[in-house]
Amino acid sequence: MVKHKTFISYHHENEQWAKDEIIEKFGKEDFIDVSVHDGDIDVNLPEEKIMKKIRDDYLKDSTVTLVIVGEETSQRPFINSEIQASLWGSNPNGLLAVVTDELYTRIYRTGTCSGGNCNCNVRIPQHHSLYLPELVYKNRDINRNNDLESVPCHYTDSQVYCSLTKFSDFIKNPDLYINEAFDKRSRLNYNIAKKLSKDTPKIQKNSLSTLSLF
Repeated sequence: MVKHKTFISYHHENEQWAKDEIIEKFGKEDFIDVSVHDGDIDVNLPEEKIMKKIRDDYLKDSTVTLVIVGEETSQRPFINSEIQASLWGSNPNGLLAVVTDELYTRIYRTGTCSGGNCNCNVRIPQHHSLYLPELVYKNRDINRNNDLESVPCHYTDSQVYCSLTKFSDFIKNPDLYINEAFDKRSRLNYNIAKKLSKDTPKIQKNSLSTLSLF
């Protein structure tokens, strides 16, 4: 049983199957199965009020946000705003990215670390800024970890705020990944990226992105 209330953010059209599998296997009790839909929030509201409405009406008592990442996820305005709202303020949710297996094979390749003389086998990211939602991408930046005296040539998910795993691994043991995301809220001395860039698709006034559906 999942120990921490977890909000699922996902693209309904493409990743509904993944959300359904999570709910079917682990139930609704510990997962928040609601999402922001087109027209739910007045785009004329100030950003602060939009974030508060998402937190109060959708995120509720969640402490972890799980983002199911597929090919089009990074361009979905509602997902980007849900992630931002979950990190907003002084008590941010833990953040976890679960990538569909098909996309995972395209955003990573295996290789050997080229730094130092370690010759470790590592996963090498490809096209991350294209496929990962902005705040997922930014919160995987090792340079934001305030505990580091120097930037290592490679690092693990335990050293960045947002862990990333593929769906087939997550579904075997969701507690492992959700607990780690929760624990980072207090354990990891990390400068969390909380705000979306101006041009990122999100819920906002006079933005073509607000016309996009799930």
